[in-house]
Amino acid sequence: MTQARASHLRLVVNEPQAAVARRPKLRFRPVLRMADGAAYGMHAEADIAFEDTAQLRHFSDAAHPSAAAWLGDLIELAARIAHDTGLDLRPLSISAPMAALADKDGPMAAEAGAARAGILPQEIRIDFCDASVSALEDLALDRVDAFRRRGFRVGLDARKSWRTPMGARARMTFEAVRLDPSRCEAMEIPMTRLEVACADGIALIAENVHWRDAERLAELGVHFGMSPKSDS
Repeated sequence: MTQARASHLRLVVNEPQAAVARRPKLRFRPVLRMADGAAYGMHAEADIAFEDTAQLRHFSDAAHPSAAAWLGDLIELAARIAHDTGLDLRPLSISAPMAALADKDGPMAAEAGAARAGILPQEIRIDFCDASVSALEDLALDRVDAFRRRGFRVGLDARKSWRTPMGARARMTFEAVRLDPSRCEAMEIPMTRLEVACADGIALIAENVHWRDAERLAELGVHFGMSPKSDS
């Protein structure tokens, strides 16, 4: 009986390759007062969101980073680019992932990201999505305050919805609200909410507006625009 020998053969296992990591690309957009063009900081807008990367590898070492880690890394990245390119308008606003508010490590990760970049937390405004704030209900403002206690400014991103009540505590917490003015004019946002926020000094920041809209927006209590467009 002949015995086959195959000791020289080697089994090669092709393991799946991890997805290629990619750093978000940022676009910096100035926030300007519509009446006279005075600067009110700038916003760092990422081309990918944390929610879009569930199946992708993040630009940090972790294969599946938490929302807190994403926020901290994004703050670091935005602050470094702003410094290196001489973009000194402040506050520098960042949109937080929806899950960041529910992540108890969020404030610590945000503070660590700012420290790595050498920027003060007071120079950063973190905008939390209205959906995440309203979903946490009574816990929401406690979680937001955890960021404020570490020195960060906080805002509300109400471009898609504005269900967060503007009670006394919320009006003392949020310094800015980003919104879609078309939703205001369609009465999807109660005028009383705009009036109360504006009266308490909250900066209402409109997206996708032209300079010619300044007077009309002022009637709604909206005095700031994100990269207002010219008529030409």
